[in-house]
Amino acid sequence: MNTSGHRTPAEVFEDHLRLRLEGKLEEDLRRNYADDVLLLTVNSDARGHDALRKSADRLRRQLPEAQFHVAAKQVSGRYALLVWSAKSARFDAVEGADSFVIENGRIVFQSIHYGLTQRGKPIDDGVTEGTQPR
Repeated sequence: MNTSGHRTPAEVFEDHLRLRLEGKLEEDLRRNYADDVLLLTVNSDARGHDALRKSADRLRRQLPEAQFHVAAKQVSGRYALLVWSAKSARFDAVEGADSFVIENGRIVFQSIHYGLTQRGKPIDDGVTEGTQPR
C-alpha cells in the first residue's frame, strides 16, 4: 500500500474488487466510491451510492449465489477495466466488462455491461445490465 496516505488508482481498484467478492458492498461504497459517482449502463444514467446499491441488488437477483470469475483486469493511470463472468443456478453472466475512472482515491465513474444466458442461450428478461434497455 502507498505510504503517502493517498491511495493509487490501482490500490482503490484492488480494494473494490476484494470487498465486492467478499460481499461487503457498504464498506466498498464508503471506502472506494465518491458520493456523486456516475454509473452508466445501457439503461441507466444515475449518480450516487443508491445507484450502485440498486445495481448490486439487480445483479444479486439475476445471479443468486453466483460464482464470479475475473478474466482480466487492467489499470492505466486513473482508468481501470474489469472483464468478468459469473455462473449461478438461475443464469450465467457472460462478456462482463466494467470500466472505472478513479480520482483522488475514489471511483468517480463506472460503466457496467454484461449479457445473461440460460443453458448457453441468450435471454431477454428486460433487466440485463448493458444488453437490454441492469
